[in-house]
Amino acid sequence: MKFLKSLKPLQAQAYPVQSISRILQASIEAAEPFRVVEHNLLFIEDQLQVGSKTFLLYPTSRIVTVAIGKASISMAEAVQAILGDRIEKGIVVCKHLPVGCHSIGKMEVLQGSHPVPDDKSIEAALRIEQLVGGLTAEDIVLLLISGGGSALVCRPADEITLQDMQAVTSALLKSGASINELNAVRKHLDLIKGGGLLKMARPAQVAGLVISDVVNSPLDVIASGPGVPDPSTFAEATSILEKYVSLDDVPATVRERFIKGCLGEIEETLKPDDPMAARVSHTVAASNRVSAEAAMKAAQEEGFDAEIITCEMVGDARLAGEALADKLLNRRVKGRPWVGIAGGETTVKVKGNGLGGRNLEVALGAVRKLSGLADCLLVTQATDGEDGPTDAAGAYVTGETLEKAISLGIEPEAYLDNNDAYRFFEKVGGLIVTGPSGTNVNDLNYIFRF
Repeated sequence: MKFLKSLKPLQAQAYPVQSISRILQASIEAAEPFRVVEHNLLFIEDQLQVGSKTFLLYPTSRIVTVAIGKASISMAEAVQAILGDRIEKGIVVCKHLPVGCHSIGKMEVLQGSHPVPDDKSIEAALRIEQLVGGLTAEDIVLLLISGGGSALVCRPADEITLQDMQAVTSALLKSGASINELNAVRKHLDLIKGGGLLKMARPAQVAGLVISDVVNSPLDVIASGPGVPDPSTFAEATSILEKYVSLDDVPATVRERFIKGCLGEIEETLKPDDPMAARVSHTVAASNRVSAEAAMKAAQEEGFDAEIITCEMVGDARLAGEALADKLLNRRVKGRPWVGIAGGETTVKVKGNGLGGRNLEVALGAVRKLSGLADCLLVTQATDGEDGPTDAAGAYVTGETLEKAISLGIEPEAYLDNNDAYRFFEKVGGLIVTGPSGTNVNDLNYIFRF
């Protein structure tokens, strides 16, 4: 199990690391892309069933595949195993390009950039636009979506440059904007997002399978909804920029586009009442809730009392860590050990120049409050195995973490203020390093009492 090596130091404190590892691993396996696609895709003669939707296949029907996101390769491999030569062609856009992997069947594999788009992201979007152009009403675009798609594929609108997209994306990421807010802005700068792919593919039908990395799984937000009508507007996107960045601080081309959009001089994104919306069907095949339930079931099998506290944990990461610590402080064990599971996606307002991500900051936010509390453990987990720009999936905190930090002359608050949670846990111990998981369903946090 990938978690065992990182958790092994806890054995010295008599923590049941094997059980804890199995609980964390269960959450990943529930979102394993190949398995998820297998359970939601069925091909029988002249019918293609995607989730609960059945598409009729005519003798002239073509199936083209577009896979975008951190789980794109595994999802595409599952589609290849099920459909084989029935796939006409396809494009797969991933974050990590395996050595020697250039194609999966007739699907070409490309690499994009994440969390900020680059030239590769633009090239991928252009290739997708070419792929879906010229399809007919009898053709089907099998759209495989997973977390990270917003950056991996980028098609800037007219007069918007890659540098404009990078500047706005970076500014909003550092400001503490939520993924919903960030993607509302992206959709109004990018021609493939906010239903843009649906426009490119018309009049073909679009069948989507989605691994959700957004709280509550709103389809228009996941990967910025390339195949989904967009309810957000230029006015709302402008308000978000003003809230976090200020229109005066964004590139002039972005400011001018948003002003024209608000005046109705630029076409809005595809809206839910557009007739094209009737030609698309999406199925959420994996999500934070599904993974949390799998972890809870595994915990019960390991002899824990287990409960899901929430799958909607949002807001400031540091404060989320403090709130989880408070729950631990107020929890009493009755006979069996207990674990509470909290899923969601917090945010970090970057003020320092340290290294870290939201899961690491959640853990660091809990350190002082948990000091001296016996038989407790907090574990944070980015389900994609990569917390922000780091190689860590998260970190763990015990009642002894603060004491160890102080013995090394380290104050957690100083590292919090510098957004340097990675280096704190690197020095004190507690980093959880698993490598990329190949999937992404947001974050999961576990609080244990033994």
